[in-house]
Amino acid sequence: MEEKYFVIAIGGTGMRCLEAFIHTCAMGMYDDKEITILALDTDQENGNFLRVIELIKNYNNIKDLNDQRRISRKDTVFSAKLNFFKYSPDYHDPNKNGRFTSLFDYSKQDDRDIANLLLSKNVREFDLKHGYRAQTHLGSLLMYHSMLADIRRFHDGDLSRFIKLIFDATNTSKPKVFVFGSVFGGTGASSIPVIPKAFEAGIDILDPGKSIKNVLFGAILLTSYFKFPTPDPMQRTQEKIVATHNNFSINSQAAMMFYDRDETVKSTYRKFYVIGTESLDYETQQDGNKPVTGGKDQENDCHFIELIAAFAAYDFFKTSVDNLREETDKYYFRAINSNGKLELNDFVDISEQEKLATRFAALVIMSFLANHPKVEFFSQAKAGGIENFQGYTDIDLQQINALMDYMKLFHYSVDENKNIKDGWLRQVHRSAGSSDKFLFHPELFGISKYKELEKFDWGRYLYCEDNEYSKCTYYKTLGKGPFEKFKSGFLGESDPKEYANKMEMLLKRSFDTILKMYQLPGKKA
Repeated sequence: MEEKYFVIAIGGTGMRCLEAFIHTCAMGMYDDKEITILALDTDQENGNFLRVIELIKNYNNIKDLNDQRRISRKDTVFSAKLNFFKYSPDYHDPNKNGRFTSLFDYSKQDDRDIANLLLSKNVREFDLKHGYRAQTHLGSLLMYHSMLADIRRFHDGDLSRFIKLIFDATNTSKPKVFVFGSVFGGTGASSIPVIPKAFEAGIDILDPGKSIKNVLFGAILLTSYFKFPTPDPMQRTQEKIVATHNNFSINSQAAMMFYDRDETVKSTYRKFYVIGTESLDYETQQDGNKPVTGGKDQENDCHFIELIAAFAAYDFFKTSVDNLREETDKYYFRAINSNGKLELNDFVDISEQEKLATRFAALVIMSFLANHPKVEFFSQAKAGGIENFQGYTDIDLQQINALMDYMKLFHYSVDENKNIKDGWLRQVHRSAGSSDKFLFHPELFGISKYKELEKFDWGRYLYCEDNEYSKCTYYKTLGKGPFEKFKSGFLGESDPKEYANKMEMLLKRSFDTILKMYQLPGKKA
């Protein structure tokens, strides 16, 4: 019976984990799979939320501009088919002020006394527009009831449709649901415990008497791993409640005690993956000297921990249904090498390392093919501007632009001052300590100016020198340069006959060429 995969990303940290997860899909780690995603955040304007929406839009447009024609593939990049839904609780009724005191029914004295006992005055009165700000006791209450209220009002809304798809999957498959979120912050920490119960109550609203109790849930429990500027007294006074990284460690400890003891949570989740860092040395890059509580300016840089989280989802999905149903050990941890270097075995088991090495490298090289100023291979193929390259001029320009935009978010872009702007990959490399700490050769990340990029020989460097795949380059036979060598190899490949979609055909042929040129495992030279 075919398995169905579902992913839920919650809050700012969850969005960055989802970003890493989408890149694993782009690498081709989920061959022949259809994955349905729900992005859940209280802050609709959050910069990380908006970035992940743009990323998924580009991913899907690369596959096909028409959703009905998108299908899963195998042995190529962008192989998985992604279905995307999003949900944000509406705390901004024009007749209310977006505070708990406006949302909560204060008409009954007993209810009012309990609320006043459990929630301080500042917690009751801060604006919820930017989320729960590490107030998990408030967030769990509001998130649960907000989801049920949305389901009652909008039976065709994104949240309702997502839950219906999970239920429908129980009739034909064994659905697995993986949740991304932190345990130290606001929205994610508030929502992870209540998601399964809210969904169970939700399906009963949509279709009374139905149940999703047999659905297999797993989650990442991200403990503290980054810091940001401390709020000054004026910001505290103005905003009443502002999250501070100083409390993240104690928040994480308290949360783990809850997860270990709460029988309801333990009975609804089959696996928990616990990941964090020993100290909060990494500071997210934000403008100014005070924390950004939300909105479009809250676009925190990515971290290697989020990529490990993405591969926790991969491990969960790869675990057999029988093993998940019989699971007795709830908690799984990942230890990093004492020298601080991240290797393939920090992300996947030994049986999956060759696949990851191949797929990750191919996507990195393809990012140079798409956006290197002296190449822009896909644009040139569309324009018919490369000698002996025929048959791709009918690819829709929107698909070419989607690929180029995706690769800018994945790897790098060039700003108006001709400086190289870090995408996800370069941010992850920096979070790991730069140098040779993260898989790929440091020369790949040493470019800071457009002129350096023009001259950069991306055929010479791939994995770090002590990595078993370090010899997967073709610099010894470059001739006129890596692109000329690629063109020669590309002409030796043939279009996959089973592909009617010209963009996917071009990507598959390019993927096979990269594997052959770099002598990566997966295709014989």
